[in-house]
Amino acid sequence: MSKTNDHSPLEDGTVLDANLVCPRLKEGLVPNETGLFLRIQEGQGAGATFSFSTGGVFLLGREGADLVLQDTKASRKHAEIAMYGPERYFIRDLASTNGTFVNGRRIRERHELHHADRIRIGDTILQFTVVNDSIPLSS
Repeated sequence: MSKTNDHSPLEDGTVLDANLVCPRLKEGLVPNETGLFLRIQEGQGAGATFSFSTGGVFLLGREGADLVLQDTKASRKHAEIAMYGPERYFIRDLASTNGTFVNGRRIRERHELHHADRIRIGDTILQFTVVNDSIPLSS
């Protein structure tokens, strides 16, 4: 039995079945007093800081990502960061052309992140920071 889909086809004609696609989690099990941040240390946008303190799963890449990197060596959907709970933070490469590196080593599988880990995507270097016992700036 075929089900109709009211979604418009993608540019290549592909139609997504909304019943098979579940949205990425944007909040999770990270305690309110824990702050999770990525800061661009080197590359375009150096100094910018992004909060992932809500927990959940976030895409990093050149286009259509939760954290858009202005880096031509980054794939459109390059890597995924998942914040699953206290001290349960992971990154995985999404079969990118140039790879994802943590502390200078290329990752090929899901890799657990720790405070002060340095992530390289293309020419962009980001630092992962965990701040425990933080006070939220706003609710």
